Amino acid sequence: MVVKIVAIVAFSLLTLTLVVLKALKIGNRRRGVVKMLTAALFVGLGIYGCVIQGGQLHIILAVGLFFASMGDLFLVFMDNHKFFVAGVLSFALASTTLSVYAIMFYGWTFWALLPFAVMIVLNIDMQITKIYSFGKDIIDLNIYTVCVSLCGSLGITAACSIGSVQAILFGVGCFMYMLSDVCLGLYLLKFRHRALDIVNTLLYFPGMLLIALSLVF
Repeated sequence: MVVKIVAIVAFSLLTLTLVVLKALKIGNRRRGVVKMLTAALFVGLGIYGCVIQGGQLHIILAVGLFFASMGDLFLVFMDNHKFFVAGVLSFALASTTLSVYAIMFYGWTFWALLPFAVMIVLNIDMQITKIYSFGKDIIDLNIYTVCVSLCGSLGITAACSIGSVQAILFGVGCFMYMLSDVCLGLYLLKFRHRALDIVNTLLYFPGMLLIALSLVF
């Protein structure tokens, strides 16, 4: 229990530090160390939870968290377009892996198609109406949008339909992860408002923490 409390407190402090750094307009690379320490913590908690749960299907979740941390690493250098694409692909792998875990561990329900369809239709509509444009990354970003939308939809469906503590932590975490990317996309592609970037952090990192904690509690 002490290990869990220390990890959660440390994670919270690191996340708040990232928020402060963003509010002060500190550059992405300069806050990279704090970002990667935060990512390392949710991966570490996931591995720890996987071990105490006896591995098996939970290894898939730990792998998903690892892919997410690699996405974080690549996006530290996102001013280089190759690293940006690598980050997008890493997060697509993370989303897909978490979706596989959701289906294999919590089961499939057709209700998940409802929020998934809403997200996809909104994404298509916003591109058609030119609210935002993916530009030369249209293929990569649309594939990623499908992956993260499915992950968030499966997660929130599991949380609502199963209702166990584990399912709620995992499901809400996945849904927060999906919403964080909505904020990040609007920030990068449309509004460039600092508040959106901060909300992205407040959704993404706590979301990853909840996913990892679903293996611990």
